[in-house]
Amino acid sequence: MGIPGLTGYINSIGTLWTSIDLQNTKLVIDGSCLSHYLYVNNGFDCRCGGQYDEFYHVVLSFFDALISNGVESYVIFDGAHHPSDKKMETLKARALERIKTSKALSNSTDDRLFLRPLLSKLVFLQALRNRGVKFAVCDSEADTEIASLARSWNCPVLSSDSDFFIFDIKAGYIPLTFLNWNSDHLTASVFYRKKMASHFRIRPELIPLLASLAGNDYVSSDTLAAFNLALNRVQTSGGFGRRGARFATIANMLSELPDSSTEEEALKYALQMVPSPGSRDQLRQAVEHSLQEYTITESILLRYFQDGVISSSLRTQNGHEINEWLLRRFRDGYFASTCMSGLTVGKFLLGTLVENCREISANRCSLWLRRFVYGILNDTATHGAEGNLTMVQEWDREGLTVKPSNVVPYQEGVVPSVSLIPYLDTEERLTFLFFALDVDTTHIKYLPDEFKLIVGSLRLLLTNAQPMLEMNHLVALLCCFVNLQEDSVEQKETPTNRKRFSQPFDLRAAQSFAQWQCVLRDAIHLNVTLLEPVPTPYIHKTFNGKLAHSLRKGLDQGRTPEQLIPSFGLFRLFHRLKIAVTSDLLEKMATNERHDGKKIIKEKSRSTVGTSNAALSSDETLENRFSLLCDIGEQQS
Repeated sequence: MGIPGLTGYINSIGTLWTSIDLQNTKLVIDGSCLSHYLYVNNGFDCRCGGQYDEFYHVVLSFFDALISNGVESYVIFDGAHHPSDKKMETLKARALERIKTSKALSNSTDDRLFLRPLLSKLVFLQALRNRGVKFAVCDSEADTEIASLARSWNCPVLSSDSDFFIFDIKAGYIPLTFLNWNSDHLTASVFYRKKMASHFRIRPELIPLLASLAGNDYVSSDTLAAFNLALNRVQTSGGFGRRGARFATIANMLSELPDSSTEEEALKYALQMVPSPGSRDQLRQAVEHSLQEYTITESILLRYFQDGVISSSLRTQNGHEINEWLLRRFRDGYFASTCMSGLTVGKFLLGTLVENCREISANRCSLWLRRFVYGILNDTATHGAEGNLTMVQEWDREGLTVKPSNVVPYQEGVVPSVSLIPYLDTEERLTFLFFALDVDTTHIKYLPDEFKLIVGSLRLLLTNAQPMLEMNHLVALLCCFVNLQEDSVEQKETPTNRKRFSQPFDLRAAQSFAQWQCVLRDAIHLNVTLLEPVPTPYIHKTFNGKLAHSLRKGLDQGRTPEQLIPSFGLFRLFHRLKIAVTSDLLEKMATNERHDGKKIIKEKSRSTVGTSNAALSSDETLENRFSLLCDIGEQQS
């Protein structure tokens, strides 16, 4: 939820903090907060689409530091959208802020702007698996689960969410900025709720009520208006300073109550200050809802970590139980939270990218893949015409606002039902994947399995991109991919010499790269839903925004792919992938022409015209210093 102003106020009071050595303990970590913190704190690029390789290695380094100090980490993530819709207005407001940031980043090099790259969570999860770190995805919001696990294990919580100042966590709360992990010996400053209660001279049990009356996601400023007006008439915040006046005023009011007063009695006392019955009742409902969120309940993840037991209250839109194998994939972080939101509540907000806000959203490019996933999840083979879901309401950018669109699951053809997926063999599941990607197996059947999803996704991108992809954008994406296959060309930087906005940036290329990330995301979601008939690619080995924009600039300046790829082996891979991606699809691409020194973009007809591989390869390798070697290599293979 978050309480505005509370973090800054508490951080400024030194007596509320205790220095500790962090070692030989369990630690429950807020996954979303840590992922955001590690990306932002290391100054990685967000304008070009993500420095995923650098981010991946920072995540590894962070957990290496914890492991070397005997810290056993348990990382917890938010899950599906809550059925009550209790935070929808807050989520839409945040989405609007992200759209504004996207627009600003597309025109600005302001280093203070930040928009989390679309695939950063996937990168984070892949890094956790690499290091064997235990983690889980909650049914819905993670805060209560995090607090519950910390209480069960009597260990600290690591996060940046001010709600953890409020939860009753006996072993304390460590804000991310108060953890020193860049040294051999881990130290931290830990917060204990009882110290804040002593500071405000109230009982610890009344801290959640104080936070609720101060305002959070559930108790809005409008709801609090009448209460605040009445409170200001009697405010006595002296001694706490202006920064903490709001919290101190509420605390002073609560401190006047007898020590035996319960939380319910304290709330009744506060409500008496509101003269209007309507405003009073509205405030009571909001505060009671807020107090429920601060109540630590029994953890459903405890047995998951101890014995692998899957327990969940989630149900489909139409009230059916969710397949156990799908729940496990969800809990394990493979099946996406957005897909689970579509299945359970039928709505979610799509990710926001840095793109040209005058174009349609980059998410539209991969709408067909999401429809196909919804068709699988509908499971009409088991539940008949009713299915699991009726439609999915996707909230996405339209211009500079966020609007819903109702997406009906694909049912026009043969769709594998989610309950039957585990009983299909790999070839059957692969056939459905290729059908959804609209890939003829002749284009990719001789490619190694680890490249098939990349090629299929790029072909879908070429077919659906709006505006059409330019050849240099596709070549930049392919060069980026093959370069990332070799560790020696990874661009390593240190926070001291990194400048987030010093790299090239082109808005039209940004639109192409944003669409690529959306297609890749949804292709991975489909592949996971089909129990991975092909390996899911590592994101940090697939795309890097800074590298892609730099390669695009080189191509626009007349450099050739072989000049941008460091070895023959990688160039041969590039050559092979480009033929597989573009075969029969060149008519789907925009052409570049120059007149009077200016680049003119022309879009070709979207009709599909066949082009032979021989013709393509002769055009691609003309005057290429590797072309003869490529031909010889292919003959030998």
